[in-house]
Amino acid sequence: MTERRLAAVAAALGEAAQRDVPLARHSGVGIGGLAELLVIARDRGTLIRAVLLAQEAGIAWRVFGGLTNILLPDDGLRGMVILNHTRGVDYDTATCRVVAESGAIIAKVAQETTRRGWGGLTWAVGLPGTVGGAVVNNAGAFGGEIAKTLSAAEILTPEGHIQTVGPDWFAFQYRYSRLKAAARQVIVVSATFELTLRDPAALAAKATEYTERRQRTQPPGRTLGSTFKNPPGDYAGRLIEAAGLKGTRRGGCVISEQHANFFINEGHGTAADYQALIDLAQAEVERQFGIRLEPEIEIVKQSAVSDQLSAR
Repeated sequence: MTERRLAAVAAALGEAAQRDVPLARHSGVGIGGLAELLVIARDRGTLIRAVLLAQEAGIAWRVFGGLTNILLPDDGLRGMVILNHTRGVDYDTATCRVVAESGAIIAKVAQETTRRGWGGLTWAVGLPGTVGGAVVNNAGAFGGEIAKTLSAAEILTPEGHIQTVGPDWFAFQYRYSRLKAAARQVIVVSATFELTLRDPAALAAKATEYTERRQRTQPPGRTLGSTFKNPPGDYAGRLIEAAGLKGTRRGGCVISEQHANFFINEGHGTAADYQALIDLAQAEVERQFGIRLEPEIEIVKQSAVSDQLSAR
């Protein structure tokens, strides 16, 4: 029954849909098993239609952006996986307002606004991932965060309606929004940012400074970025290093020697290897310092997508 429903949805979506695709091909860390049905949504119409078709067919579904901070399971994901590649961005020169589709790359938006001399997103010039993912996670760096400039967002509700909401709706906290704990899936379709005119040369200098700091402190290679949130008054990387875990390996994954909050897939790592390092870091930091580290990355389990309205 499920196979017939998947086939029918795939046929309805045409070239946007593919069957049994390794998610590792699309993951920033190169980890992830097969998606039963993979949909690449290059426009908002396809994004919305794919979600509604999956709901109508009663099959499991998830929407992802850049897969840059998400650990996918080795045994893949049943049902439909939608990769949001909606890239449209509108820059309103008169108001310094940016309206970006949720699949737009946040770093490219930040680079363009910095070039225009619009302040508010320069901290994101080197940030991986999409606008939608940045909103869901209240992404931030160098003292900036999404919550400071987001003025509105379009969301797709579980009932299939497009709704415009303000920043208060998201209940933003540090690396958190209400969508990270939603009981039913809500999809960010677009986001509006209110920026301010600044000195372009000063913004360009800041962008260079942030890029150089990232290059100095963050390791190259296949990682998911910062694995853990920084606990109040401390840094996850410092605690993991102090616990003596730099360079620790599990299978094909290793805790970076350069920055201990970055875990690297050296080429043949699995989700199980990555998870083993997460578990070890949490256990050792808690044992030695009494602090329980909370993941900043999203860890997706097969059971988390067991129905079509699974929590994001």
